[in-house]
Formats: sequence, structure tokens, C-alpha cells
Amino acid sequence: MNATAIRRLAIGLFLAALSVTGFASTFVVGSELTKSCGVSSEVLSFLRFAIAGAAMLALRPKVPRAARDWATILWLGPVGTSLMAWFVFLGCARVSAANASMADALTPLMIFAAASVKTRHIDGRGIFGLLCGFLGALLVIQIIHRGGFALEAYSVGDVYVLLAAATWGVYTVWGRSLISRIGSQSFTTWTMLVGAAAIGVFLPFLDVVWPSDAKSWSLVACLAFVCTLMPFWTWNAAQKYLPVSLLGVTAYFTPVVAVALAAVFLGEKATALQWIGTLFIIVSAVVETKGASRAG
Repeated sequence: MNATAIRRLAIGLFLAALSVTGFASTFVVGSELTKSCGVSSEVLSFLRFAIAGAAMLALRPKVPRAARDWATILWLGPVGTSLMAWFVFLGCARVSAANASMADALTPLMIFAAASVKTRHIDGRGIFGLLCGFLGALLVIQIIHRGGFALEAYSVGDVYVLLAAATWGVYTVWGRSLISRIGSQSFTTWTMLVGAAAIGVFLPFLDVVWPSDAKSWSLVACLAFVCTLMPFWTWNAAQKYLPVSLLGVTAYFTPVVAVALAAVFLGEKATALQWIGTLFIIVSAVVETKGASRAG
């Protein structure tokens, strides 16, 4: 592995870390907005991408010229932004925070599955790394604990969480080639705006609840910039530097960051099993990093 490859790996991991940090706060903010403030999931899905997309549009992103690029944006935008977010918020409103966090634990598996379908290739090393990371994520979010399993009985909310992870896997894998052609800034901007428009056209015909006070609007602003603009942009930018297998595994660190934030701001302490889970996630990342190093 030469110096250039090491530099690319370092840049990619740094961008992925920023993305993970932003996504880690999504479930906390989303749960507060849907449960405490009562804002509709459809409204949140529209606002987060309309605001974030408009902010990125101010940076004058590249406008795709090829018809095939716009064709990809027109279907991938709604799938990976508004539809994914809608599923996340529907899950947040119906299941516990632990269950909602399962979206992060399932995301790398969905990315791996989507990549396998597209490339028709399955890597043994990748499977081992994914399973280590998945087990670690279950321990960190305390789905697995000393008393057994904490996963709630099957519910519609659990299905929404699964669908959110699946749509993000499709967005990541099928968007990779387009990012290489038009750049991460352009891809992020236009998929956000198209996604916002796709759900926005239905809002006038739906019985929805909008933010109505300073608290809810401040949380929406946090959702748009901290939980959306930053993580989406850095995640898409990281695709230029990391193989999709390694990028997918970094999503396992999202629940780890969430636990760390809870310890700092809420005074919560991590359990021994959560630390063990973190170790499994690190092993998963090391396995995938070595695979990326050999490929480089």
C-alpha cells in the first residue's frame, strides 16, 4: 500500500467519521420531534431535505447534463432521501430508540446485499467483517444484554426500520457510479431536492402536523444541518476514497457514537457488554480496512 493509497484511506475514514457523528444524532432528534413535538413524519422528511438541499444549492453545485444522470437522480433521490427518512421517522414514532437504532446496525448488511446483487460477487472476508460488526452493534445498542434479547415483538415499526436500511443500501450502491461522474456535492444536492419535491407534492393532500413553536423549529434546523447536510455530503464524498464494503462497515460506529454522546451529555455509563460490542465493531473495521489496503 503506497503513500497515495494511505492518504486516500485516511481522507475517506475522516469523512466517514463526520458522517457517522451526524447520523448518530438523527434518532434522538427524530424521536423528540415525532413523540414530544408531534410533528408528522412526512413533514420532517420534506423539511430536512428541502432545507439542506437549498443550503447546498447556494454553493452552486454542478448541474448534470447527461439524460442518464438525471434519470438516476429522479429515482434514486426519492428512494435514498425522502423515502428513507419517512421510514426512519415512522419507525421512531412506533418503536423504542433501541429498535429504531437497528437501522444503523442493518445498514452495512443492506449495503453488502445491494452490492452483491449489483456485482454478483460475495467476499468471504467481507461476510466475516459484517457479522462481527453486526454482533457488536447489537451489543452496543443493548438489543443483546445479560438477560437475553431486548428486541420488541414484531411490529409495523420494525418493518419501517428494515425498509429504511434497505433504501439507504440502494442509495449508496447505485449512487456510487454517478458520484464518480458528477461529484459528491452535485449528487447530494440534487438527490435531496428531488427527494424533497417527491414528498412535498403530496403534503397539501395529507392531514399532517407542522412544527409550531420555537423548540420544534430549532430541532428541525438541527435535523436539516447537523443530521442531514453534513452526514449526507460527507458520506457521499467518502465514496470517492473508500470501497463500498469499508464505507458500509463504518455505519456500525453510529450506535457507538450515540452511546458516547449519551455518556457525555446525559451522564449515562456504558456497560461491559457495550464495550465488548465496541471491540467487535473495531475488529470488523480492521478486517475491512485490511481488505481495502490489499485492494489498494
